[in-house]
Amino acid sequence: MIDTGSARASSQFRTAAVVGGAGSVGAMLVALLRGDGVRVLVVDPRCAARTDAITDPDAMAADLTAPTGELVAALRSADLVVLAVPESVALAAAPTLPGLLSPSAVLVDTLSVKTRFACALTESAPGTAAVGVNPMFAPDLGMAGRPVAAVTYCGGHQVDRFLASLSGWGAEIVRLAPEQHDRIVAATQALTHAAVLAFGLALTELDVTNEELAASATPPHTVALALLARIGLGNPAVYRDVQAGNPLAGRARDALAAAVTRLSSVVEHGTEADFDALVAAASRPLGDRARRYGDLCAEIFHGLASEDVSVRSEVIES
Repeated sequence: MIDTGSARASSQFRTAAVVGGAGSVGAMLVALLRGDGVRVLVVDPRCAARTDAITDPDAMAADLTAPTGELVAALRSADLVVLAVPESVALAAAPTLPGLLSPSAVLVDTLSVKTRFACALTESAPGTAAVGVNPMFAPDLGMAGRPVAAVTYCGGHQVDRFLASLSGWGAEIVRLAPEQHDRIVAATQALTHAAVLAFGLALTELDVTNEELAASATPPHTVALALLARIGLGNPAVYRDVQAGNPLAGRARDALAAAVTRLSSVVEHGTEADFDALVAAASRPLGDRARRYGDLCAEIFHGLASEDVSVRSEVIES
């Protein structure tokens, strides 16, 4: 069962360490925690190279999988330790985590896959208060009003406090079990991204230029191009992790390929009634929210009107 409720925080953490705090998700949490008055240490190997993007004075260049005495002392002094790191790093560090954390601390991960880390924590740190969160949006969009999946590995008041902080920042908390989380994100992330990437790859085979597409794009096509641009302008490693890290992502891609094959078969060999049945079957996942999503689509399309004219004008004038 999915629970989307959570109370606001009654108290704050005093100190926090965000491992991987130089990354996009880590940096978002650093900013939010500091906004609540929490003293935050950023721990990230990338902090060794001070750049325009990494200028935090409260930062330590350190590797969680090879902890120094300085890192151990810093982590053990934190009320909250966040692992905003790749899954490989989190799994490698899991056996040593009990010795790195204060007994009263809460551990938070931001992994996009939860089952393997849940098993690792059960073996290495079964009594450690810990929760995995997965912001279901890119950090640049902001947290207010957006879903954050939460998987509680070992509960307690510290976990409740952190989830209440998320709610206080505007997040919609969606409580899930580890296996449930990975099954759902295989659909919401892996399948969605695969469909968009497949759309882009298919376009390369159709002998049309981007100028031609922009000049005559329908609203659905414009939205699809925008989704493709969002992925294309993003970090490929993030999208690869969604596909390669989730053990159920392969099943999602297989379902996508099978669906295209089924569509082709109905178009080439079926009747009008068969196609009607296919559309009905494809719409079934919408359930009783079909009208709501239809209205949202209409709203998006209306919002595209002025931008569509602008893009087409640029193409025509060129």
